[in-house]
Amino acid sequence: MRNNQKLAFSIIEVLIAIFIFALGITSIYMLINSSIKANNYNKNQIIAVNLVREELELIRNIRDSNYKSFNVWNKKNPEGVNSTNYLDSNVYFLTGHIYILENDFSPSADFPIKVNDITTIFWEWKSELEWKMNNYRLCLTSQWIYTYDCSSSSWNKKTKFYRYLKIDEVKNSSWVIQNALKVTSKVIWYINWYHEIKISTILTDWKRL
Repeated sequence: MRNNQKLAFSIIEVLIAIFIFALGITSIYMLINSSIKANNYNKNQIIAVNLVREELELIRNIRDSNYKSFNVWNKKNPEGVNSTNYLDSNVYFLTGHIYILENDFSPSADFPIKVNDITTIFWEWKSELEWKMNNYRLCLTSQWIYTYDCSSSSWNKKTKFYRYLKIDEVKNSSWVIQNALKVTSKVIWYINWYHEIKISTILTDWKRL
């Protein structure tokens, strides 16, 4: 009888030890998993912030290149054709429009920054994660350069990031400030849930202000 009791107590002790060990392993796993998720989130945040800043620097570069070429300050391509119609969306940055900007290092490029107007891809201004998102999805080339060329014919690697730039009026109370644009660069990605980084700045024709 005593031997059976000792055996019973030994089995209970073993089960308790296994439970405590499993609990410890589970806790360690959850801690490591949480740490990996936090690291990935921070990495994506850093990449997204840099992508937003890059796009703002690209449009500033265009503005300054226009000054150098004696063009109108908000012309999209300083080396492209001129137009006396300053509401020509093919030539100038206009308020209410959405653009994608990227470096263009191809030998045939007349200017090293490519601008595309993608305003028409937004259908009734629905969420960025809806209709035709692939129009502003970023991919990586073999030289680790971000591009919007994610076509099936290219070897570029798709990333998790989507980026665009929106142009708005600059208003002071009810007055629209001339020779100034509110420029908002936005990067979104969707891993587990929706994330976004957005930075706005005022781009001015400082020679005229």
